[in-house]
Amino acid sequence: MKVLITGATGLVGQELTALLLSNGHEVNYLTGRKEAIKTEPNHKGYLWDVKKMTIDASCLQGVDTIVHLAGETVFQRWTDEAKKKIMDSRVNSTQLLLNALHDNKDSVKHVITASAIGIYPDDKNGHAMTENEVPPVAKNFLADVCLAWESMGMQFQELGLQHAIVRIGIVLSDKGGALEQMAKPVKMYAGAGFGDGKMWQSWIAVDDLVGIIKHIAMEKRTGVFNAVAPNPIRNRAMMEAIGKTMGKPVFLPNVPEFVMKLMLGEMAAIVLASQHVSSDTIEASGYEFKFPKLEQALQEYLV
Repeated sequence: MKVLITGATGLVGQELTALLLSNGHEVNYLTGRKEAIKTEPNHKGYLWDVKKMTIDASCLQGVDTIVHLAGETVFQRWTDEAKKKIMDSRVNSTQLLLNALHDNKDSVKHVITASAIGIYPDDKNGHAMTENEVPPVAKNFLADVCLAWESMGMQFQELGLQHAIVRIGIVLSDKGGALEQMAKPVKMYAGAGFGDGKMWQSWIAVDDLVGIIKHIAMEKRTGVFNAVAPNPIRNRAMMEAIGKTMGKPVFLPNVPEFVMKLMLGEMAAIVLASQHVSSDTIEASGYEFKFPKLEQALQEYLV
């Protein structure tokens, strides 16, 4: 299999690239930085510029699968400028790929695009939300981004390509990201839950996330898939589990919702969201989780 990856230098993209290469697959990747380009037998970089809407179309040569992960991080204060960057980076990069494929599909048959579980509405009652849950959707900027990104992704089908959407949960890794941010205050004996601490956190180990993407690519699966572990957990319990793994007690009272909003602004919607998301569809497709339980993932990434 020969795969073109966007966002290959990000946390998930790097892990996916390593997994594919270790399994004997070829990887092309797109980058906006000349210094990030490698030219190796099975691993080659190509330039694109999403702002200028330019792309080196030779990146598609021999590629049968595209995995589109690129997008400006949502973990920043949502100023008007930041919101534009977040939205444009996803919509415009997808359009750029569509343009390139419209002119030259070459050997591409299958496209996998990313989204997030932020598309789902809040639900603290523990209703397991499935891929058929949308609409309705959450009423915030992140949900708007997910809807726009998924809508753009659907256009790959209009080119006659197979298409899958992966809605990603809270990614746990030992190389940064959400887990590092949650563990920092715990390490300083300042760990606490957020809001009332009862929000459902649908998480996934990065090894399982890239495993799911590889599984979908190898099986040429189509449709929407939640990339979340089978056992979501409430926010306070998650923080306490992190503390237990690190040998640090989490005893402080939860940080009130209004404080979170003062600290993070509108972006607090991400950390205060409650989404109990089902993994049934990806499991029914034959994927077996390496880390189905939080304690297993924490032992892997924190110890």
